[in-house]
Amino acid sequence: MTQTRKPSRLPAHDRHVLYERAVQSPHAELGLLTRLLRRAGQPARRLREDFSGTALLSASWVETGPDRTAVAVDLDPAVHRWAITHRLPALGPAAKRLRLVRADVRHAPRGPFDAVLALNFSYQVFQERAALKAYFAAARRALVPGGLFMLDLFGGHLSQQAVTERRRIGAGVTYVWEHEACDPITHRVRCAIHFELPGGRRLTRAFTYDWRLWSLPELNDLLAEAGFDRIEVQWDVEPPGVEPRYRPRRHAANQGAWLAYLVGRRPGRTARS
Repeated sequence: MTQTRKPSRLPAHDRHVLYERAVQSPHAELGLLTRLLRRAGQPARRLREDFSGTALLSASWVETGPDRTAVAVDLDPAVHRWAITHRLPALGPAAKRLRLVRADVRHAPRGPFDAVLALNFSYQVFQERAALKAYFAAARRALVPGGLFMLDLFGGHLSQQAVTERRRIGAGVTYVWEHEACDPITHRVRCAIHFELPGGRRLTRAFTYDWRLWSLPELNDLLAEAGFDRIEVQWDVEPPGVEPRYRPRRHAANQGAWLAYLVGRRPGRTARS
C-alpha cells in the first residue's frame, strides 16, 4: 500500500531540496535494493540508511508499505533537524516507522536489519583502511543472516582529474559538480557542489567533500575481510545517455567516468518472508 505524500512547501532554492533533485534517485535505488533482496530470498522490511542526510531514502522506503521500517543514521544534527521540520510532517502516519539517529555509523543501531545502505559515496570520508574496514564490519553485524549491504562508488580516469560538470535540473537551476583536486599518492579527493540559480544567482560550495577515492577492488577486498560473502558489482549495462540499468558483472570496459553499486551479503541461513 502506497501512502500519498503531502505537498511540500519547501523553498524552491533550499540547498537540501536542490541536492535531492540533482543527486538522489530513491525510486531507482530502492527498486534495485528490493529486487536484490527478492532474488536473495530475503524480506524487504527493515532498512538502515547510513550517512542519511535528510533521510529521503528512508522516507521513501516507509512510504512503500505499512510493514516497512527505517532507521536513518547521520552524525550531523543539522540534517536531522531539517528532516524533523520538513520530511516527517510530509510523511503523515508513516513517520512513526522512521527513526532518526544521530551517531557515528560505526556505532549505529544494531537492528537486525534486512538491508543497510551507504550511498552518495559518503563512506569515503573514512580515509584509513582500518577505519573503513571497521565500518564495514559494523554494518555486517547489524544485518540478519543473508541480509544485504549496498554502497555506491564512482571511478574512471576523469575521477582523478580536476573537472567541472554542469547539468540542468529544472526550474532554471543548474547543478555543478566540481572535482577540485586528487592526490595520486593518497587518492584524497576534494569536491564541491554548487547551484546556479535563475537571475544569475549562485549557491557556491553548497556542499563540500574531503574523501579518499577508493577503488572497486579495494572495496571488494575490504568487504570480504569484514565478513561479507557473495559480493557482486552491479554495473550499468546501458550506453551513455540511456536510463541506467544495473546488472551483475565480473568484467567491464573502462570508461572516463562510471557509477556502480557494490553489494555484499552477511553469511548465514537465508530467511524468507
